[in-house]
Amino acid sequence: MPDEAPGMLAGLDLPPATYGESPEETAVRSALEEIAAKNPLAGSRIALARMCISLAQNIAAGNRKGRAVANEVATLASLMDQLDPTVMDAEESDLPPELRRIADALATAPRPGGTSAVDAAQP
Repeated sequence: MPDEAPGMLAGLDLPPATYGESPEETAVRSALEEIAAKNPLAGSRIALARMCISLAQNIAAGNRKGRAVANEVATLASLMDQLDPTVMDAEESDLPPELRRIADALATAPRPGGTSAVDAAQP
């Protein structure tokens, strides 16, 4: 089986990097290493990364004790998103003209007698 291509769940069985490290912490450390390889961690991003590791430890401890960990998981996901934000590929020029007019109308402050999104939808 080692010759098989990695599947969608390939990273879920990461071995602990250090003795006593939980699978959650190992996965977070691996993700942080990937993030740091793309964009080195510095300043406040180092603190966020350390918080991610602490949250992973808390989540693992909560799981062992049968506690609800949804809040910690949501916080961890939020911090990971801050460290590695999603980049949108679309540009404004990719919008069809009708949608561009609607977006422009929605972006301007309303004024009496001015254009509305309904007006902008009509050519």
